[in-house]
Amino acid sequence: MIKKTKLQHLGAAGLFFLALFLTACTTTNGGANRPQASVEDRVIINGEVLPLPDEPSIEVKSLPGQASSSPVVRNLLATSEQHRSAGKIDSAVSSLERALRIEPRSAMLWSRLADIRYAQQDFTQAIQLAAKSNTLTGTDIRLRRQNWYLMANAHAALGNDEAAQNFRDKLQQQ
Repeated sequence: MIKKTKLQHLGAAGLFFLALFLTACTTTNGGANRPQASVEDRVIINGEVLPLPDEPSIEVKSLPGQASSSPVVRNLLATSEQHRSAGKIDSAVSSLERALRIEPRSAMLWSRLADIRYAQQDFTQAIQLAAKSNTLTGTDIRLRRQNWYLMANAHAALGNDEAAQNFRDKLQQQ
């Protein structure tokens, strides 16, 4: 049996990034006789030359309020709802937290967790989770309003009447 070396486990993409890292680690002040290393302008995977993008861009999209892109997350959400209906709140929270580890940018999941915390009378955390949800809602005004409603009620339960009124005013404006 032939043992693979650590470099053979990396694969083509891993080797490329290793080479890129090593190139970045070279210095010019200690090696005056060494030529300056340059980064190759192409990637070769399985013999195919792939061009690098001129301007890399990262597009971040907010997940819609009702749907999840992952069947695993949809299953965890359904499990959470079943546990909540059965009164197993800790299990419901656990399922939601697992779903959030998979899709941390899901505004709907943060809102559902805020709703459970509100039901547990953990009003401060409910406000924080609803605010987190609102930072991710994008154009989903229905979910944003639902979070404002929860935040208004949580502030009222905490005796923060001014903050509660601010969220009620937002609800009237939209």
